[in-house]
Amino acid sequence: MSFEEAHQVGNELCEKILDGKYEYVLATHIDKDHIHNHIIFNSIDVDEGKVYHSYMDIRNQSDKLCREHNLSVIDQETQKEINEIKRRKFVNWYDWNEDKKGSSFKSKLQFDIDRMIKQSINWQDFLSKMESCGYEIKFGKHIAFRSKNQQRFTRAKTIGVDYTEERIKDRIINKEKEIGNIINFKNNVKAKSSKGYKHWAMKHNLKTATSTLVEIRDKGFNSMEELERRISGISIEKNDLKREFDKLSWEQKRIKEIVKHIKIIINKREHYEGYRKNPNDKIYMMMNRKDIEAYQKSYEEIDIFLKQFPHLKDTALEGLKKKSGKNLFRKLNEHLKELQAKQEEIIKKHSSLATQYDELEHLKVNVNEYLGINKAEKKESVIAVIKKYKRKIDKTVELSHSRKNEIEL
Repeated sequence: MSFEEAHQVGNELCEKILDGKYEYVLATHIDKDHIHNHIIFNSIDVDEGKVYHSYMDIRNQSDKLCREHNLSVIDQETQKEINEIKRRKFVNWYDWNEDKKGSSFKSKLQFDIDRMIKQSINWQDFLSKMESCGYEIKFGKHIAFRSKNQQRFTRAKTIGVDYTEERIKDRIINKEKEIGNIINFKNNVKAKSSKGYKHWAMKHNLKTATSTLVEIRDKGFNSMEELERRISGISIEKNDLKREFDKLSWEQKRIKEIVKHIKIIINKREHYEGYRKNPNDKIYMMMNRKDIEAYQKSYEEIDIFLKQFPHLKDTALEGLKKKSGKNLFRKLNEHLKELQAKQEEIIKKHSSLATQYDELEHLKVNVNEYLGINKAEKKESVIAVIKKYKRKIDKTVELSHSRKNEIEL
């Protein structure tokens, strides 16, 4: 579109919507990639003093004029799809994780559920404690919670696999079976000053170490080396998931960026087609240079985008053939939803792996703390370590009986 045509369309629009009754100023700008009009008008009728109310008519008349001048018009449905893409927010793994740690409703709910599980003796006690924390509870296929400042309920299962009703109940029942930590009483001030505490700590450590090794064996590990390999494997899987999450975020970000170039391609297509038909027409080129260059620049950007994401090539090229591009924007929105659904699955998988990692790392730390295993030492089988423990237990019992006999004598 030339400056003159844009100004003409602007004048025609002002005459149609204002009908000579309202004062106006029309400015046609050519300082951007797209030529456009700005209209300022007095909302008070100069003759009768009536206030202008027909704002919807402005859009209708503008669309009508654009069609008369063979210019592209973005319909409401297409604009709705474009606006939805623009409103979407995409974050990388780090930003998502930081937000999760922060003050979001989900992160607070997760923290409170974990806290109340530790304090509850049964399911009803847990529900009562959650209500005391200010949560409204909704029962159904999936239990949901809503805090005082929250408009909608949050399904607990959306936090992670450990937050379904079944898993919460299981965690409450089995929390007594959770394995504690080994106490390092060698550097413990209380153990040094209290023989009673030191004796209790030794018994606690022996019991905890035995439970730890039994748990390691129950999980299918026959040596500490196998356990450490699994921990390393989980760590690698977690990092792979983070990279996949960021890759999906980048694709979503690029789709959002490319929308403006798709709009330019659609809006400037006729100007570029006119140039292609008459590439030597200098007057046409001079009048439409900005539109043609904007089209070429956007075409290059879309070409780069499709090389980055070749799986979208057929969708994009097919959609660009249509005049409005409505189907293309709709399909891009559908694809964005699919990408976000994949990210939600990644979050669930990562949460499950993180739980496994913490459990296994806890078992490993307990064994290493108790046995004083150095990384350079040869790793023993779990069975060998349990036998060693059994000998220690037997020796402790024998020593206890010996001391008892000495006292009796």
